[in-house]
Amino acid sequence: MQQVNSQQRSKQFSSLLKTESKSILSTHGNEVSDSSELIQIPELSTETFPSDLSLDLTFPKHLYGIAQDEIEARIQKETQDSHEQYSREILYGPKLCWRGISLMCNFLPVSLTSGMALLSSNFRDKVWFNLLARCLAKSGPAFIKWGQWASTRSDMFPDSLCQALSELHADAPAHSWKITQQTVEESLCIPKGSLQEVFQQFDKLPVASGSIAQIHKAIIHPTMEQKEGTLVAVKVRHPNVAKLIDMDFRIMAMLASIIDHLPGLGWLRIRQSLDQFSHTMAAQAHLHVEGYHLEVLNHNFRNWPMVSFPRPIFACSQVIIETFEEGKICSNVIDKYVALADNVNDEIMKDKKQSDDENDSKELVPLKAGDVMPVPLQKFIVCTGLALYLKMLILDNLMHADLHPGNIMVLAELFDHGDVISNILHSDTVTEHHVMKMAAAELSSGFYGHITLVDAGMVAQLEEDESANFIGLMASLGAGDGYSAARAVLNFSKEKGYLTREEEAAFECDMVTFFQENCRGYGTNVDVGAVLRGVLGIIKDHHVRIDANYATLVVNALCIEGLGKRVCPSYNVLDAAEPLLSTYRKYSSLYRTENKALKHIVTNYITPMLYMRKDSFDRKFFKQLSKQRKRNSYVSQVCTSVAKSLITALSIGIGVQTIIKSSDSIDRDEILGLLGFRKKSDTDNN
Repeated sequence: MQQVNSQQRSKQFSSLLKTESKSILSTHGNEVSDSSELIQIPELSTETFPSDLSLDLTFPKHLYGIAQDEIEARIQKETQDSHEQYSREILYGPKLCWRGISLMCNFLPVSLTSGMALLSSNFRDKVWFNLLARCLAKSGPAFIKWGQWASTRSDMFPDSLCQALSELHADAPAHSWKITQQTVEESLCIPKGSLQEVFQQFDKLPVASGSIAQIHKAIIHPTMEQKEGTLVAVKVRHPNVAKLIDMDFRIMAMLASIIDHLPGLGWLRIRQSLDQFSHTMAAQAHLHVEGYHLEVLNHNFRNWPMVSFPRPIFACSQVIIETFEEGKICSNVIDKYVALADNVNDEIMKDKKQSDDENDSKELVPLKAGDVMPVPLQKFIVCTGLALYLKMLILDNLMHADLHPGNIMVLAELFDHGDVISNILHSDTVTEHHVMKMAAAELSSGFYGHITLVDAGMVAQLEEDESANFIGLMASLGAGDGYSAARAVLNFSKEKGYLTREEEAAFECDMVTFFQENCRGYGTNVDVGAVLRGVLGIIKDHHVRIDANYATLVVNALCIEGLGKRVCPSYNVLDAAEPLLSTYRKYSSLYRTENKALKHIVTNYITPMLYMRKDSFDRKFFKQLSKQRKRNSYVSQVCTSVAKSLITALSIGIGVQTIIKSSDSIDRDEILGLLGFRKKSDTDNN
């Protein structure tokens, strides 16, 4: 714990990466011949335990002298925690058969209605796909995760099926406290009933439970140098989940092989995609893999003070203990501003209906979240989200595999008491680390923001060619070049020769036509989300194959673009990324060079200058947006209308919780502050 808090572990990890090449344990989308190559369980020794840079919690050596039985039990359990050991069990065959029978019963409704789904597209789209999603949800973690993954592959499956599968949630019933306590004690190699010797407090009820594991909040006892204990998140794997995933993927592999041999469906390569995904899932079921991912991602962003990942303190196959991160889930923050905008809109409509001015026929455009969210917060979320995506893509070749807003935590503070951002984002429990930075921000910019990315169980380790091909596609969007985009997409699969030259020409022709109509390049307000979805549709129509890593990159690009649209609809992510994308398009060989000196220059000098150009674009854009919001007569009218309703309501003693539910008392100045206005005494006539 002391090593983590003092940054000693991160420094040791950085030194390790400099002296020894380390690869990511979970290679999302890359084929692995044997899961033993994928899952590496660290060996334990009573003499050097814990050894070197393993993530095992360090206890006094004498504790391990009296914990021989616990250490041996953990060693034995972890050596059995692999698919090879599962298949050697005496009853594995009967268990696999029984699991297959139970799955057949579960999917019986889907099987019985498949004929009707084949004959009626209306029944298939509106009923059958939703029925399939419900059956997957009841079939266990492997099927849930596969369904969620398949929902992102609109290049392979119908849009209506992807939409139905996108509703799948990984929520699962929590296992008992007894199992949690036993699992944590076994993982820490401490005697039974001695959990309180390590943790000052351990919540018995989990704060969340997913298909793989559940998370508990706990406090580790303080060290000699600490006055208070450290708040941590303890993720505990569900019992038998790794074995269940292994059996399910064996069954799914047999079904996938059958589907691949059906006429007209072979191009989908379901078996190959399933093989790739099964190795990813196998790694996700071993929590120390996530711990290693967190170490690498924190190392990559060590010079980005506004971005971080949870810091692992301890990790093994069944348990990971990591720092409990502060902030609010980004999607929840946006939803609160959406609700706030809706409530303001309701008040405007009420005020308009009660107005005596019958000649006022001007239509008011309803406010959205981006209209009521403070400009500094908009700038921080959108610009930082895009910047970290570009960094992972261009520099790191390592991509967090799920960048949706639910995995982004935002800690923000706007030091303006006339703004109700404090009611939505303010946190009373902020660590000393953030308090010091907030104090500095209050004196300088007046705004503090920090983003934490969570759930690093799946990452995409990109090869140089994969990064280059995808950046080539995005740069082609900026150039409005449909032919170059088509050639980049055709390289999205390592398999060559599956399309004839005539089929490739037809694909290129459709891409050129699509770009001429929908993508004219930088400065033309290209709808990146619509263009990428259109490209995926053309890919599906022409049976163009793309590997899993590219699908991850496309999905993350759609997530960042969608986040930008919700937070600030007028901000164009393609125009903002122009300095980095256009430079990479011209000088891609510099980024892909094996010359270490040249690579160092590109990484440490050229790229920061390009980020400065992007920052210049961002500052200019949001400065203009701020001025526009202050001048906009429509926004002025909104503020006046809402303030009038509030003042009237307050004067007759009516509560205003219907407008802003999170506030106990709101006045006109607070509404003006929320919408980006200064207080009346400080403003001009506008």
